[in-house]
Amino acid sequence: MGTEKQTESFRWEKLVFVLAVICILAAGVCASATDDLIKPANDKMKIFDTSPKVIVVNGYSTSFHWPDILQRKLDRYFDGKRVLSVRRATKGGTPIAKWLNVKTGEPLPPWLTVLRPALRHSDDKPVILLAQQSLQWVFGHREAGIRDGNDHKNIRQGADALEKYVRLLKNDGADLIFVATHIYKHQMEPQIGNERYALDELMRRNIPGLERGPDVWTPTKQLYPKVFAKDLKHPNAIGAKLMAQKWFETLLKYDGLEVPAWSKDQQAGTTQAESPKKDQGEKQRNRSQLPPNTRVLRDLEYVPAGHERNKLDLYLPEQAAGSGPLPLIIWVHGGGWKGGSKNNCRATRFLGTGYAVASVNYRLSSHAIFPAQIEDCKAAVRWLRINAKKYNLDAERFGVWGSSAGGHLVALLGTAGEVKEFDKGKNLNVSSRVQAVCDWFGPTDFLQMDEHMITLDRLVHNAPDSPESKLVGGPIQQNKQACRRANPITYVTADDPPFLIMHGDSDMAVPPHQSQLLYEALKNAGVRVKLHTVKGVGHGLRVKGAASVEPKLYEMVEDFFDRHLKPIKYFPD
Repeated sequence: MGTEKQTESFRWEKLVFVLAVICILAAGVCASATDDLIKPANDKMKIFDTSPKVIVVNGYSTSFHWPDILQRKLDRYFDGKRVLSVRRATKGGTPIAKWLNVKTGEPLPPWLTVLRPALRHSDDKPVILLAQQSLQWVFGHREAGIRDGNDHKNIRQGADALEKYVRLLKNDGADLIFVATHIYKHQMEPQIGNERYALDELMRRNIPGLERGPDVWTPTKQLYPKVFAKDLKHPNAIGAKLMAQKWFETLLKYDGLEVPAWSKDQQAGTTQAESPKKDQGEKQRNRSQLPPNTRVLRDLEYVPAGHERNKLDLYLPEQAAGSGPLPLIIWVHGGGWKGGSKNNCRATRFLGTGYAVASVNYRLSSHAIFPAQIEDCKAAVRWLRINAKKYNLDAERFGVWGSSAGGHLVALLGTAGEVKEFDKGKNLNVSSRVQAVCDWFGPTDFLQMDEHMITLDRLVHNAPDSPESKLVGGPIQQNKQACRRANPITYVTADDPPFLIMHGDSDMAVPPHQSQLLYEALKNAGVRVKLHTVKGVGHGLRVKGAASVEPKLYEMVEDFFDRHLKPIKYFPD
């Protein structure tokens, strides 16, 4: 009887042992199955190591250059090496409801054709996704939103939509995802601001590989109240710099790295409204970069007793006794025809290479609509030509160079040199033709700009308050004749001066197609023209952190002017 009890006890012990083994194995399977829910800390991705990674940016306001600024910050962190490559998934913004069906979680066509390829085209490098996303249309219509922190239904619905978005991103290859809420600011501001409640709920769900992005809205409102008050929809230059800085700080903090001391004036920029000393600072910087003994004549009136903007600055380098007259490079500033100043003149870098330089102000669109701007530029050319002997300038060797809106105006100087309807005021017996044109990313055909902007849900240039609309005095699509009159291509003829056109292929403000149109028109007319497209560069052609690139652009400009303005051509055709 005792033996039977011992045998039964042994059987129970074996059964308990087998069950324990099964539980252990089952726990292992469960742990494996839920590995994407809980990861040990030592599996956390390192962002700032030496292994190459791709940072994909998706969401609102990517068209306002903050990804470009972020790239430069990252490059500087790695001493100019491109370890972390920032790519835009779109050249503009689209809310979540236009990427996916927020009820089913199924991706919509824009996801399949735009976002998915951006995620999967990573050359097998880890993908970090930065999302600045909006919940517009998630709650049924655009104006609907989360009312307050007690609106639990919409908070849950918003978090569900964000989670579906994150899950799709992970399925399509995103290894690490940072999500921030929208930064729009208009009549929907309270609802948009309350999207943070949905983001809070999302973060409480502890989805692996998901991190919170930065709050850009609050610091903009606190640090730049005047900018915040005026910036109704998207971040302007200041907002873009601040956004890039905050994303940079977020990435550093994720790796537990020290965030560099940050000055709002140095890192986020200022505006003339908030910093009245800006113009003076630009003057000082230009003055400090000039060659020794450069003679600077400021605020010369090229239209006597004209508008306060009808002034130019003239930079005259020291010349050896008896040397001949100097060719002149005339700089025309950008700023959307509504801002900008002659004080920030890029052409002064050529003062030590055998050129005199003039920098021109012109009436802005707030002062007068087109053609006032080209009338002013032509008046400046005539004034400089009639005073050429006085300042030892070669009146037959005038080149013009401008960027953005200035690029548009110098292109018009090149093609409309003989268009007398734009010659107004004094010195009308003097030619306003120029001998060489360097056009940096200038608009041409306003009517085609939106057609070639890669955005999915908004029109920029066709808007009634766009720079182009303000220039011509009304919405451009309702003022087509005025746009044709402002188009440099309208006046192209075979005797136009040679052109050098430069444009970044990632320009989010002026589509590169604008320069392509001008290039083709000039080429078809038999004009000597070169179009140089700069890869991976946006509006401004500033390539900080890539020291080998930007100097080459200026070398090309100098070579172009040398070929066509110097008495002796130093380079063969």
